[in-house]
Amino acid sequence: MAILAFVRNLKERTPLIEQNKQKVMFKVLNILQQKSLRAIEKAKNQILAEKIESKKARKALEYYVQSWNDTTHPGILALACEAVGGNIAKAMPMQIAMLYLTAAMDLHDDVIDQSEIKDAKPTVFGKYGKDISLLLGNAMMIKGFTCLCDYSKIDRDTFEAIICAIRTYLFDVGNAHLLEIDAKGNVDISPERYLPIIEKKARIIEAHTKIGAIIGNGSSDEIEDLAQYGKILGILIGLREEFIDVFEPKELQTRMKNEILPLPLLYAFKNSKIRSQISNILSKPKISEEEAEKVVEYVFQNENVKELKKYILDLARKARDIASKIGNERIERNLILLVDGALEDL
Repeated sequence: MAILAFVRNLKERTPLIEQNKQKVMFKVLNILQQKSLRAIEKAKNQILAEKIESKKARKALEYYVQSWNDTTHPGILALACEAVGGNIAKAMPMQIAMLYLTAAMDLHDDVIDQSEIKDAKPTVFGKYGKDISLLLGNAMMIKGFTCLCDYSKIDRDTFEAIICAIRTYLFDVGNAHLLEIDAKGNVDISPERYLPIIEKKARIIEAHTKIGAIIGNGSSDEIEDLAQYGKILGILIGLREEFIDVFEPKELQTRMKNEILPLPLLYAFKNSKIRSQISNILSKPKISEEEAEKVVEYVFQNENVKELKKYILDLARKARDIASKIGNERIERNLILLVDGALEDL
């Protein structure tokens, strides 16, 4: 998932960030960690406490949990709760429930995309195979919905609003993945057709900001504002990942075979000459550093890609405008930092 890749990208940059602690991404990572670490630890302990008789499945679970560090989703949920004056301690059960649901989607996505490696490390799918990955994803989903049932002890109206949000957004994300499957391996797909898929997938962040605002007892206007902020932030994070993949030759080749090429490439492909040159490079068994740099140059000098960057900047402005409505200066600053982090180095 692009959203989880946001966290992975933060972690990959850590050595560089240590040299300059004023980097926006470093600040973003700190904020998200502070708001999510307790929920992550509880989620890990709870799932590891479940009885799993298969030794192979047990090892796969332990392997996944070892590197399970999704600070984005629970961190953003907590920030939205705080933004409306809510107590984030009350948000923790929902942070945990959503952690399980997003983990389930992550595990299933690896099977769908046949992603055997992430961050130079085998995925559960790559190390233990399809069956174990699917079943582990199912276990995460069951755990997530069980936690939601436990959460039903809060007042009925709040619970129903949360369930409605989860149902709406998860079905949108599911539809996005189905549309993505239909377009896999199609290098002729237009960017205008792919962009709405990215936008639909991004609604998982919208779900977290809306749920956080609901838990924090925000007004209807506050809830809708934070949902809109989350929608935009999710799109920005998704588009950031599309740009990042342009710099990864192996990822580009994998996406060309099993997925959809990154959006900036699809925009660049509107120029038939550039399309031919990039396609020739990506079709090679091994891509040299010089050829990889050429791909990046072709993409970032393309006028269509420059227009895409203008669209991104316009989205960021809208998100900042929404954040500026927050009465708490510290929370407003944190929400704006998340937007700036999604834009950094693009």
